[in-house]
Amino acid sequence: MRSYFITANDTDVGKTYVTALLAAHFAAEGMRVQVVKAVECGGSGDAQFAIDFAQSDLVTGHTLFDFPEPLAPLASENSTEREISFPKLIESLEALPICDVRLIEGAGGVAVPIDSTGLDWRDFARAVEPDQTLVVVDNRLGAINQSRLLHAYLEAIPHAFVLNQLHECPLPVLQSNQDAYQTAKLPLLAQVSPQSRSFNWVDSSFLEAADAPKIEGSDTEAQLRERLAERKATQSFRTITVPDFATDTLNLADNDYCNLRTHPSLIETSRHSASQFGTSASASPLITGYTQEHADLETSVSQWFGNRPALIWNSGYSANQAILKLFTQAGDIVLADRLIHNSLINGVLQGGARLVRFQHNNCEHLESLLQIYSGRRILVVTESVYSMDGDYPDLQQLAYLKSKYDFRWMLDEAHAVGWYGERGAGLAEATGVLDAVDILTGTLGKALASVGAFTVFKLGWMRDACINEASEFIYSTYLAPSCAAVAKHAIQLVQATPCVRIRAQAAAHSLRTQLREQGWTVLGEDSPIVAIVCGSNEHCLDLAQRCLNKGLKVAAIRPPTVPKGSARIRLSLKTSLTQANYATILECFKESTLAHA
Repeated sequence: MRSYFITANDTDVGKTYVTALLAAHFAAEGMRVQVVKAVECGGSGDAQFAIDFAQSDLVTGHTLFDFPEPLAPLASENSTEREISFPKLIESLEALPICDVRLIEGAGGVAVPIDSTGLDWRDFARAVEPDQTLVVVDNRLGAINQSRLLHAYLEAIPHAFVLNQLHECPLPVLQSNQDAYQTAKLPLLAQVSPQSRSFNWVDSSFLEAADAPKIEGSDTEAQLRERLAERKATQSFRTITVPDFATDTLNLADNDYCNLRTHPSLIETSRHSASQFGTSASASPLITGYTQEHADLETSVSQWFGNRPALIWNSGYSANQAILKLFTQAGDIVLADRLIHNSLINGVLQGGARLVRFQHNNCEHLESLLQIYSGRRILVVTESVYSMDGDYPDLQQLAYLKSKYDFRWMLDEAHAVGWYGERGAGLAEATGVLDAVDILTGTLGKALASVGAFTVFKLGWMRDACINEASEFIYSTYLAPSCAAVAKHAIQLVQATPCVRIRAQAAAHSLRTQLREQGWTVLGEDSPIVAIVCGSNEHCLDLAQRCLNKGLKVAAIRPPTVPKGSARIRLSLKTSLTQANYATILECFKESTLAHA
């Protein structure tokens, strides 16, 4: 096994980003990579960041010691029952499973004390004896001074430097730093440019791993085949199948929350629009794809959200990814809920900002991070209703934090639009916080029974920036005009039925109460997404089949979509469900022995 220890000259200079680049690099070579955050302060989720960045099943993550506040490990605020000590740290590291490459990331700078005896990360490197200690230094004026001091401090410990450019820096400074490294004979592994997803190698021999065993069949095709086989063995193999259930089956697996997908007037709207505008936009919106139907939908969405600037997208995924990629950059801080959607994570990673996750729906943890990163450009990213848990944060508390601290707020309302609000515009409308939200995304393909997504912006220049800079908007054929027409009509239908929403929320709350009385672990309160935790994949799939046998089509959600051991049945409720429908649901789950396991 090959091991690398990643440290730095200071905190917040990009250790986690460099670790993520290394994880992606070794995974691409077919190696099983283990990312180890030795000590984490503040719940930033550094190991998970590396996993998300690498986007490979070959990468796993471990955090050995976790402290609540983003301060030094020995700070009084980080005093916990599990006191850190040097022997415990080494023991925890040695207990980890075998792998091909182990990337160990420290906390703060190399001279930060680890325990009460004063031992620091240099002592840790001496004890662990990694194949290489990699030192991250901010590539700016003064980098050579920091590097020479660290070079002397590390003495005989094998080490190499990574110059990580966090902010804009004049080209002469960057060139001077590289020349100075050569003159001073400092070992320089690589440089990292802002938003880069790979290293600019200077001397990659510092990473040579001739003795590191690779998994058999390390070429790309062999890796894919092996991962697919593993998915099959763990019952997490995904397939695409045409739904094959009786016509009278109650479908609780889709996201047709307002039961509009087969609404006669929407079907007629689709036919009429297609007869007038054709079946396809046939071009991107900047050529001829933007039709009157799209313009009318945009106006309708804008009016729905208080006449804010609006933009229509082909999908919610592309909208979220494009916006976060466009509106963040290296040096920015993105504070995001741990359970945000994959599209949001990918957008942040591509934008180059530092992603720091706060505990799910925990506004206190978020506030502590806002205090730590005060003075930085901060974007807070949350969802309203979370798709796998069906719960939601305290949006009013988030709005209060926004009034107290300087940050922008992006809110994804994909699963709340149509279900909440006097006019069905979502939780921000229902809780009265819409004015505090800077960027709001919603989908046209769930409650509104169409295709695509929308974004509403607090400021007009944001919409202009997307039209001019977002590749996902510029270079894709636009959604069909008939889809835009259907979405506009669906908004009108949703706006006209506030009483239906109130009844549906009450029914969703009652269902959860009764399922809990049966013994189930049920997440959320009154959202349309009811998550019922089963535990194992086997139990989850068995229960889904039992439901289908009783006339209920439900979704079986398994890892890696949700954490291991938390496989769940997800019910997607509809405003049209009757008391008889709810009785059927309860009877089906009551008969399962899992409820009392």
